[in-house]
Amino acid sequence: MNKSFKKILSIVLSVMMISSLMTVSLSVSAVEDGKVRVIVRNDTYSVENGAPWDGVLVDEWVSIDNDSTMMSAVVDALNNHGYTQEGAESNYFSSINGLAASDGGAMSGWMGTLNDWFTNYGFADITVASGNLESGDEIAIMYTSNGYGEDIGGTWANNDTTVKSVEITGAELTGEFDPSVTDYTLTIGTPSADVNVVPTATNKNFQTRKYKNEYLPSDDSAFYKRSQTVNVSDGDKIIIGCGDTAWPSMNTSEGGTVYTFTVKYAPSAADTVSNKIDEVAKYLASQDAPTVSSVGGEWTVLGLARAGKITDEIADSYYQNAVKYVEEKGSAKLHNTKSTDNSRVILALTAIGKDVTDVASYNLLEPLADMDYVKKQGINGPVFALIALDTGDYEIPQTDAANPTTREKLVQTILDAQVANGGWTFFGTTADPDMTGMAIQALAPYYSSNSDVKEAIDKALTVMSNAQNENGGFASWGSVNSESCAQVLVALTSLGIDPTNDERFIKNGNTLIDAMMNFSAENGFGHTDTTYNQMATEQGFYAFVSFDRLVNGKTSLYDMTDRLAENYTVGDVNLDGTVSVVDATLVQKAVLSLEILSKVSNIKADVNGDGVINIVDATLIQKIVVNA
Repeated sequence: MNKSFKKILSIVLSVMMISSLMTVSLSVSAVEDGKVRVIVRNDTYSVENGAPWDGVLVDEWVSIDNDSTMMSAVVDALNNHGYTQEGAESNYFSSINGLAASDGGAMSGWMGTLNDWFTNYGFADITVASGNLESGDEIAIMYTSNGYGEDIGGTWANNDTTVKSVEITGAELTGEFDPSVTDYTLTIGTPSADVNVVPTATNKNFQTRKYKNEYLPSDDSAFYKRSQTVNVSDGDKIIIGCGDTAWPSMNTSEGGTVYTFTVKYAPSAADTVSNKIDEVAKYLASQDAPTVSSVGGEWTVLGLARAGKITDEIADSYYQNAVKYVEEKGSAKLHNTKSTDNSRVILALTAIGKDVTDVASYNLLEPLADMDYVKKQGINGPVFALIALDTGDYEIPQTDAANPTTREKLVQTILDAQVANGGWTFFGTTADPDMTGMAIQALAPYYSSNSDVKEAIDKALTVMSNAQNENGGFASWGSVNSESCAQVLVALTSLGIDPTNDERFIKNGNTLIDAMMNFSAENGFGHTDTTYNQMATEQGFYAFVSFDRLVNGKTSLYDMTDRLAENYTVGDVNLDGTVSVVDATLVQKAVLSLEILSKVSNIKADVNGDGVINIVDATLIQKIVVNA
C-alpha cells in the first residue's frame, strides 16, 4: 500500500454503516444515552474471494466517557466480542480480526465515517472532551476494496453535493425521492408526530445536516443528529442540507444542496372515520327520540348502539316507541307485505339488548318464519330476514305456514337472484351496488362454510371492484351517491375486508373512505353532494361504524351476539340466568362435540377469555358454583 493512501485512511472516521453500499439508518428508539453506535463490517471483499470474514462483524452501542475517542470506542466494541485489531495505537486500523489492508487488492483497507461523513480528522482526534464525539453518534468502520473508498460511498473524483437517498420514519413521503428534486411533502396521520429523515449523501466526503423550519448552516448547535427525530405538526418543515460551504470537507463544495420536506397532517382512514362517527353521533343523539321508521328510526338506533354511543335515555325512548307501535298494530306482523319492517325493528332491538320475542307480548320473529311472506317484497325480504335472524343467532320459530322459512331457503333464494354478471339488483339484469352490497352482507356469515356462497360472493366482489370509479365511489341509478358507497362498505367489512388496504377497492389512490368523505356534510352526509340528508347520514354513519368495528377487532356490524351476551353472567352457558353444574356439563359436551352451542352461549362458556372453549372453562364454572 502506498504511503499517501495509508495517510488518507488514517484520517477517515466512520459512524453510519452502509449495507450493500446503502446507509444503515438508526431509529431514535434505539439511541442509548451515554453511548455511541459502532458498526464494523466488510461488504466489498467476500469470503468466497478469499476474505477471512464478510458482512457485519460488530453492531452495538458502546459506553463513552470524557476520555473516550472514536478510536477507543471502536476498540472497546471489538474487545467486547474478543475480536482482534492492529494499528489502533498509531491511529489507523491496519487489520481487524484478520482482515488487513491490501488483502482485498492494492487499494483495499479500512476507512470510516462519523455520522455518515468521511471526516477530516484521525480516529483518535475525535474526542468527547473536544465536543466532537457525543452520545448518539454513529461510527461505521468499513473495508474498501476499490477506488480508495469509492465503493463505500466517498470519492475525491467529484464535488456532487446531492443526497442519494433518504430513509423516513414516522411519516409518508409523497412520491419517490429523486436527488434532483429538492421539495417534498411528508404526511403524518396524527396532529403531531416524531419524524426522522435520514439522508445518504451521494458523496460522503460531504456532510449532511438536518434542521427544523429554518436552515442555519453556520450555527453548529442548530442541527439535529441523524439518529434524532424531529417533533413536527402540520406546516412544519424538515430541512436537509448537504455539502454546505460552511462545513468542513476534504472536497471543494460549490455551494451545497438543500432539500425541504414540508409536513402535512392527514388523518389516517381509521382516525377520519372515528372523528366522523363522534361528530354524527353527537348530532343524531340531539334529535328527537327515534321511532319505528325507515328514516329517523331503527338505522339511527343501530348506528348509535353499535358505535357504543347510545344513551340509556335514547334506547329506552326508542323501545317504548317500538312497544307502542306494536301494540297499535295488534300483531307481530308489522306490515302486510314488507317483512323488512319486522327485520329492521329486530335489528334495532337486538342492538340495544332487548328481547325481540316479547315486544308488547308479540314475537317479532314469527312472521319471518313464513317464507312466502318474506318473499312478497322481492329480494329485499330474504336479504334482511337472513340478516335479522343471524344478528342474534336466533332460532326460527315453529310455524304452521305452508312454506316455513329455513336459513338454507333464505340463502338459496338470495343465490338464485344473482344476475348473470355476478351481482344483485332490485330489478332488471344489471348488478346494482346497493343491492349487491346488501346481498353480500346477508351471505357474509356463510362465506367460509358454503362453497356456493363463496363462489357467488367472489363473483360479486369482482363486479363491484370493476364498478368502482376513480374517486373510489359507486354510482346507482345514474349518479354517484353516498348510500351506494355505504352499502358496499358494510358488505366488505362484513367479510373482514379492509377497503383501505385491499387493492381491488383502491382506484387512483382513492378508497371507499375517501369517496364517503366526498359527501361529508356538517353533522352527517349528503346524498349526491355535501348537503345534509337524513337517510344518507344514517347509512353513512352505520357504514363508518362497521369499518370502525373491523379495524378495532370487534364483531361485525350485524353480528350482535356480543351485545346479547352482555345480558348474561360469565359461565351462564344455557342462558337461564344462573350458573350451575348444568352449564359446566354443557361445556364438557361441547368440548366432546356432543353439543353445539349458540354464539352467545359460546361467549359465556369462554370463562377465562382465551378464545377457546375447553375443559379449563368447565372447571372454572364448577369453581364459580362452589364459591357461590
